[in-house]
Amino acid sequence: MNQSIPGIQGGVPQAPGGGPGQGMQVPISGQKSPVAINIANFLRDHPILKQRTGLLNNKEDIEFFRFKRYIRALTSEEYKKKQINTKNGLPPIKGEQEAAKLFIMLIQSQMIIPVTKLHYQEIKQTNRSWKPNKAKPTLVPSNKANLEPDSYFAWTYTKPNPFMLLYGVLTIVGIFAVILFPLWPNFMKRGVWYLSMGCLGLIGLFFGIAIIRLIIYVVTLVALPRAFWLYPNLFEDCGVLESFQPLYGWEEPKKTKKGKKKASGTPAVAGSGSAGSATTSGSDAQGGSAPVKRKVILEEVEE
Repeated sequence: MNQSIPGIQGGVPQAPGGGPGQGMQVPISGQKSPVAINIANFLRDHPILKQRTGLLNNKEDIEFFRFKRYIRALTSEEYKKKQINTKNGLPPIKGEQEAAKLFIMLIQSQMIIPVTKLHYQEIKQTNRSWKPNKAKPTLVPSNKANLEPDSYFAWTYTKPNPFMLLYGVLTIVGIFAVILFPLWPNFMKRGVWYLSMGCLGLIGLFFGIAIIRLIIYVVTLVALPRAFWLYPNLFEDCGVLESFQPLYGWEEPKKTKKGKKKASGTPAVAGSGSAGSATTSGSDAQGGSAPVKRKVILEEVEE
């Protein structure tokens, strides 16, 4: 199949042969028909499409796929089984031509847009400020939709979240519950008061532990060779339970750190010369020539 729909951004795509009126101009209205929505819901996250994430104009993440994958999805056995159930609202499809007609409907509804995938050199030619991303290819909108197997199309449609209505209802209930707090019965007010006091107590306990562990650390740092930490992982980037494990710990002494640096094999240079240099004797030079000075650069290896 090698068909094209010119002038997508101009708003008047040309229907392919065998489409809804050959040679007829079909405007892009942007209105989503129920059939287009049902097809888009079926295809949006379908594994047959093998969708990838790209960068539209090197900025916005967008999912794109090949046209041949769309044809495979609408001519698959799964689609035929779901189409039998009238509740899904999927129209019957007998071949690739009818699948192409429905694809044009998705473009008319602005649920799918034609895109072009740019290579590295093409990205620089299009916009020098764009930086290629190895993980996400750069895509640009196309003015012409070619219904070819390897043509790329991107989704502008997002499936509705089935829990959005529930979230909205819970938000409204929460707002009214706070506003109508003076009208709450006394037992609910007492429950909220005890809950708030419990939260404040936990926060105060946390700050108390932090202050006590700091005092213990300062005292042991002065009095003992090794400082003592109560809850050493209290402020580490870990879970709540892991922050209180282990119960205590000892800080590693600084002497051991210096010992490890010395044990790393750092050479020492002796002599009256400047630091980091060594002078060879005259016997090292051939024929009793003048002594040769060699500069030795030393580097400390930090663990």
